[in-house]
Amino acid sequence: MKREKPQIYNKYPLWIVLVANIIMILGIIAGAYIMFRLHWITGIIYLVYVVFLEFTVYKEGCRDCYYYNSRCAFGKSYIAGIFFKKGDGKNFTKRKTSWKDLIPIMLGSIIPMIVGIALLISRGFHLLTLIAAIYPVVNWFVINPILYGQLSCKHCKQGSICCPALEFFSKGKTSKIK
Repeated sequence: MKREKPQIYNKYPLWIVLVANIIMILGIIAGAYIMFRLHWITGIIYLVYVVFLEFTVYKEGCRDCYYYNSRCAFGKSYIAGIFFKKGDGKNFTKRKTSWKDLIPIMLGSIIPMIVGIALLISRGFHLLTLIAAIYPVVNWFVINPILYGQLSCKHCKQGSICCPALEFFSKGKTSKIK
């Protein structure tokens, strides 16, 4: 049985952008909720860290992406267009992704999760803290495989050209769609 090639989007449907952003915002809210429960200073530090991570993505990836100032699956390309001049698409294809690149992003979820568990132990059971603490696990193992695997990456024009993250997560297989 022949597998059909997925449709490649020049512009993602708005509903995918909305779903992706709701998922991302829920993750930030969960992390911020936990960090603010610990202390307002840790909450502020967490939010500054998240903003820093987002701007790093805009600067390091979005400005060189095919979708720059257009509608990508996550809507970040529009924001990159506000803050950064268009880069060179060749730079996007030269980048390599490794686990060390993912550590800062993972820490944005792991630290609030650990803090949430510590709060549950030290301050007693609190339903919202429990939900916020387990959100990253649900996100990683249930939501992200659907979001990235079905809604975004397989329809990505940049991925059909070259995407270091797609190559990394494809375990070295080429990301070029043939």
